[in-house]
Amino acid sequence: MATKKTSESKEKNVKKILYVSSEIAPFSKIGGLGDVVGSLPAAICKAGADVRVLTPAYGAANGKGGVLDTVRSLKNSLRKVTLPVVVALGGIPVYCTIYETEIDGVITWFIECPDFFSETIYPFSVDSYSIRPFILLSLAALELYRAVKWVPDVFHCHDWPTAILPIALEWHNHYSQLYNHSKSVFTIHNLAHQGVFKPEDFFYQTGIDKNCFNPNGIEFYNSINLLKGAIIACKSITTVSPNYASEIQTYEGGVGLDGVLRTHSAKLTGILNGIDVDYWNPETDKSIVSPYSADDLSGKRINRSELIKKCSWEDDDRPLVVCVSRLVEQKGFDLILPVIPRLAESGARFIFLGSGSSNIEDGLSYAQQIHLDEIKFFKGYDEELAHLIYSGGDMFLMPSLFEPCGLSQMISMRYGTVPIARAVGGLADTVIDVDSGNSSNGFLFHYYAQDSMMRAIARAIDFFADNAKWVELMKRGMLTDFTWNRSALSYLDIYNRI
Repeated sequence: MATKKTSESKEKNVKKILYVSSEIAPFSKIGGLGDVVGSLPAAICKAGADVRVLTPAYGAANGKGGVLDTVRSLKNSLRKVTLPVVVALGGIPVYCTIYETEIDGVITWFIECPDFFSETIYPFSVDSYSIRPFILLSLAALELYRAVKWVPDVFHCHDWPTAILPIALEWHNHYSQLYNHSKSVFTIHNLAHQGVFKPEDFFYQTGIDKNCFNPNGIEFYNSINLLKGAIIACKSITTVSPNYASEIQTYEGGVGLDGVLRTHSAKLTGILNGIDVDYWNPETDKSIVSPYSADDLSGKRINRSELIKKCSWEDDDRPLVVCVSRLVEQKGFDLILPVIPRLAESGARFIFLGSGSSNIEDGLSYAQQIHLDEIKFFKGYDEELAHLIYSGGDMFLMPSLFEPCGLSQMISMRYGTVPIARAVGGLADTVIDVDSGNSSNGFLFHYYAQDSMMRAIARAIDFFADNAKWVELMKRGMLTDFTWNRSALSYLDIYNRI
């Protein structure tokens, strides 16, 4: 019955959706947001909607360089849209060039404006001047129809850099009238980043009615909070896992906005992210040494040997615990670094890949020097090496303080690398502990504490000794459905409902 209703809804209401995002993989990816916008629109198109994307062409000028050249390097054709998009910032017209391409069946528009979209995506600090690129992006999305002759039914915005768009739909004197039939959906990928700054000349730049600067609008302790404004202004809020949707409504997980989210809980939905299972596929992955599948795991052993060789180690059959991550406290490194000596004595080897906080980078570099045969740190990010680590590891360590969804645990399971994770956010929605029986696919710990993490690692190392049980655990993870298909239908239902 439910399936039939969804199908009928799709037939009657084929929606036009514009995704507006500061990132899109693989062209301007910083984190999970880029991955989502790089893959979810294609899944929603397949589910029956007309989805298109608007995102900045960072580092491009006169149609060359930066993101645009990356698009061309991946054999995507680019067409310059004849008409520019013109946005008024503080009463001054800003002319933007639009380039159009098609990616996985999704029409994608890149907005070029060199004075605003340089090589750097996010500002070092947030104020009314540093956010001007995001003001331009949000308002350009509302002016785009003049150039492309296409008007969306729904604007789907992502995180605080595009929060100005739903705010403008609600409180801008011009756009609130122009788009009185269009709705906005706002996805929170990480509540910790909110776009908070002093008002200064924000209202003059944007044309947004300054009367919305109040506790029931975008005001937050005498500052502007863009994320708060979007939560209030949009017609539907989504976040990236069901568990995270619950967590952010609590004092502990709400980062100051739990009360606002509880007030608007009727329009809040947690939808679990997926991954691009064609890109992350051990059967076809050209970045790994040997392909493999759940039916034939022999190639994984070959990749494991190659990873050990990359670390300049000899294979002594100790399990490889790997971690591909941004090196920030959120990811649990304040648990990892103090117990490096215990990790080195645990009976496993540990491989880290990532960049971020200099303190964490220095800590891992020092750990590698002290424990040459147990700890390996690859500083920076190397996509090909990441694939080898996912495919060659035995276990994937993810002891996050908070994790809205997490994609790494899904990718690691797809490659038969069993996750060891804290039961928080999307990790709790995707990783099922071995003590749960035949549906299990990993190891969980609940308390954010060093001893809790170490016990989970010890359990995994003990379990690894039973090869038959370990192979069953690997296969269950590899066969888990992490596609976007189910999530796409959930988003489509929201679009139709609003």
